[in-house]
Amino acid sequence: MSENNDSTSIIRINPGLLAALSYGQLSIDVFKKEIMVLECMVAGTSFRKLEKVEAELISKVQLEMKREGKNEFDAFAIALYFRDVKVGYIPKDKNEVISRLMDAGKAFYSTIQAREWEGNWLRLDVKVYMKD
Repeated sequence: MSENNDSTSIIRINPGLLAALSYGQLSIDVFKKEIMVLECMVAGTSFRKLEKVEAELISKVQLEMKREGKNEFDAFAIALYFRDVKVGYIPKDKNEVISRLMDAGKAFYSTIQAREWEGNWLRLDVKVYMKD
């Protein structure tokens, strides 16, 4: 009896599909998900020159997260970027776990949830997601 006709087999195997998966010709994102891990305010926006991108920093805009392991003020620093402009940082009191996960190879991004000018300070609230 062949393997595909075995009455004890629960799963029927398609040899073409198995070959495509084995050789990386087919990508299945069924098991990939994004996990929201933090909601916070962006630190340091008052020290940034955001005039050229400020109008584009609106709700649902995605920000890139980059580790700054050699930051002189915080060994766990995580900078937030919109395009090539540094917008600010994940607050120091909330960044250690995420920075350690980033150092271990996990990928993260954040999205703007709200924004409001408070004097010369642009308050940005973000949600941080881990790609898993």
